[in-house]
Amino acid sequence: MNLSALLGLMMAFTVLIGAMVTSTDKAKVFLDTHAFVIVIGGTIAASLLSFSAKKLLALIKVFFKRALGKNDDINVAITEMVDLAKGYRENDSYLRDKVATIKTPFLKEVISMSVEGAVDPEQMDKILVKRAHNMNHRYEEDAEIFKALAKFPPAFGLLGAVIGIISLMQNMGGADAAQKMGPSMAIALVATMYGIAVANFIFLPLGENLAKVNRMDNIIRMMVIDGFKLIRDKKHPIVVEESIKSYLLPSERGTTKKAA
Repeated sequence: MNLSALLGLMMAFTVLIGAMVTSTDKAKVFLDTHAFVIVIGGTIAASLLSFSAKKLLALIKVFFKRALGKNDDINVAITEMVDLAKGYRENDSYLRDKVATIKTPFLKEVISMSVEGAVDPEQMDKILVKRAHNMNHRYEEDAEIFKALAKFPPAFGLLGAVIGIISLMQNMGGADAAQKMGPSMAIALVATMYGIAVANFIFLPLGENLAKVNRMDNIIRMMVIDGFKLIRDKKHPIVVEESIKSYLLPSERGTTKKAA
């Protein structure tokens, strides 16, 4: 599980609820059904107009799998490729024997395709690059959808505030209008608060999180493609390791374990 994302989400709700409870002795003012319906209902309606229901349901899976789930570990990918490089130099059947134990999904896909032997190396390289590119594009699209959804809640929050103000102005000439103005205005602004909170505590952070995860996943995919070419040519494990570590910054490479 991605503990950082989960902790961030929990802290966001804690900050929001804490701010509401401590800002006034009448915290119930923040619980407004009309504001909730306008912001959440309006956001759902706009989302369905913008994207298909199937795509929105898929985003829920994306949220749990990629934002809160455990992401691929680049160090695990490096270790597995170095191990494959060493084993394949000594034993031609090593890739076939190890494919079931590989933890990095894209590396496992690559090795599985290789041991099947149905595709020649040149064509396989083209297929892998195409798959990596398409995966990057699809995951990028998911991140952009979350960022697009972030535009809706503030807009509907403003709509809720405008409706509240119109209702307030309509009753300006009534009895005790001056006494009711403050509470009525507060209720009108609750919708705006909901919209800002949903956009900035949920959709925008999730969009940024998915974009970051995708960038790292893309590095791993490119690393796997280059590493596999070297493994296939039975290059020395040190060459494989140093080559794939070139995708990392010097500070991220750590101490290189020299293979025998």
